[in-house]
Amino acid sequence: MERAATIEEIAERLRQEPYHLLFNNCLIKSIRFAKECKRLEIDAEVVFCFGLVPARFSSSGRLFNIPFLHAWAEINGERIELSQPLGYEGVLGIMPEKVRPLVKLRF
Repeated sequence: MERAATIEEIAERLRQEPYHLLFNNCLIKSIRFAKECKRLEIDAEVVFCFGLVPARFSSSGRLFNIPFLHAWAEINGERIELSQPLGYEGVLGIMPEKVRPLVKLRF
C-alpha cells in the first residue's frame, strides 16, 4: 500500500508541473518519473510511441484520429500518464490518456 502511495505522489507532483513542449514534455516527465522510481527500487519503464488520438475540430465538432507522438511510464504493465493532470483536455480536445499506440519504444 505504501509503495502505491509513493508512486502516485511522484506521478501527481509531475502532472502538476507546467507542461512545456521543449523543456518539460511527456517524455521528459516520464524519464524523471522512472529515475525517481528506480532510486526507490521500483521498476519503471518509459514508453515512447507513435500513435493515433481522437481530436475534435471546433468548426465541425466531428472526431478525427490524428497522428501523435507521446510518452508515459509503466510499472508492472500499468500505464501512468504524466504529461498533464488526469482528465486534462488540450488543444483540439486531445486527451493524452486516449493515445492509441501504433509503434512503441520501451526503455
